[in-house]
Amino acid sequence: MRADPERPSPIEQLGAEPVPTDHRHGRPWSLFTLWFGANVQFATLSVGALATSVFGLDLLPAVLATVIGTVLSSALVGLFSTRGPLTGVLQLIQSRGPFGRLGNLPSAAFTVVNGVGWCVVDSVLGIFILRDLTGMGFGVALAVMAVAQMGVAVVGYRLIHTVERVLAVLLVVVFAVMSVYGFGDAEVAAPVAPADGSTASFLLVVAVTAARVLGWSAYASDYSRYLPATSRPRRVFLAAGGGSALAGMWIGSLGAALGTAGALDDPSGLVSGLLPHTVGTVVLFFLLLSTLASTVIDLYSGAMAALVAGFTIPRWVSVLVVGSLGTVLAWYAGHGDFATHLNDFLLMTGYWLAPWAAVMIAAYWGRGRRAVADPYNPGHRFGWGLPCVALALAVETPFMNQSLYTGPLASAHPGLGALGLFVGFAVAGTAYTVLTALRSTAPTEASRELPVVSDKLRSTR
Repeated sequence: MRADPERPSPIEQLGAEPVPTDHRHGRPWSLFTLWFGANVQFATLSVGALATSVFGLDLLPAVLATVIGTVLSSALVGLFSTRGPLTGVLQLIQSRGPFGRLGNLPSAAFTVVNGVGWCVVDSVLGIFILRDLTGMGFGVALAVMAVAQMGVAVVGYRLIHTVERVLAVLLVVVFAVMSVYGFGDAEVAAPVAPADGSTASFLLVVAVTAARVLGWSAYASDYSRYLPATSRPRRVFLAAGGGSALAGMWIGSLGAALGTAGALDDPSGLVSGLLPHTVGTVVLFFLLLSTLASTVIDLYSGAMAALVAGFTIPRWVSVLVVGSLGTVLAWYAGHGDFATHLNDFLLMTGYWLAPWAAVMIAAYWGRGRRAVADPYNPGHRFGWGLPCVALALAVETPFMNQSLYTGPLASAHPGLGALGLFVGFAVAGTAYTVLTALRSTAPTEASRELPVVSDKLRSTR
């Protein structure tokens, strides 16, 4: 759907269209505060707590696994962010190059699912906090979360950056206070023993932590596409990847420390039970805001993915649809085993996103880059990207290890289950590189990028 960027409105008018060069603004530093603020939040803390409270790692191995998983996936957030200023388009528009317009539809659909899923996770975490702070019922707390989350995402890009910038500062103070208590009272040993051995648990924590941040990589360029085309890629990479990595390592490690206190049945209880009453109340309030900082990004990009998939509705309507779906599913998830649901969701997203990311890297930075077609070419319906991801998913299936499904290899050798994401990444990237090498030489990437940058309102349909 075509939008008029000149129309005066506090609500962002552009949908999936390219951002015109004369509407670019900002500096790469804004990406640091955006991704730092998005990762200094309750979900990061909860995923970190899985390492010790559920998977049974001792504190030091849990911290090491958290750091490794965070750094690996944050590098992808930084890398993919560099293409935002270069092209001025959404991440999923770019993936049409290696996947094709029709072959890209599963990626768009999965990105919607990813946005909805994280909306569910953050909504449930917010409900836990609201119940602890106010005693309000589940339904009322869910409604409050839904209104706040969708309200910011509806307004759009500028408000999201402003919210993340403000919360990045406030939440540093809050989590600094939590770190004093959390690391100070942490136990070296985990409260449970690793179910499948310490090596298997270590690899699983790396995989789950990487999967959490991989969710951001599917829409990294969505938040850098408004930057001027002259923005230096190195600065964009360091700002986006560095903000994500620093926050993720810190808060994930803090979560691992808190997880040594017990189970993750009620994440907010891990916090309120640790701190003095007044301090705990203030901290929980800001943790509530941190869930907002995370969800608005997922709702915004989930809604954009729906537009890329072909829905001809205004961006703000798409936000409401995606947010409403997440709210309905949060009702179900909030009445189940939170830790199990979270683990299953993280691994599910990782199984798709790892091979998708590998194809994108091979297509735009690897040897396959000369075979990438113009994402706006209506005749480019299918590329090698989707078959490569499908192949990777088939290879990953025996490694899958979650409550919903356990593959034969993971069942026989649990220690190998966590390798599925990394195997899928390697298979998809290698397959795309080999297959595209067999194709005839296509126009270079640079010759295709210029029309995308200079065309003010080129239709994405």
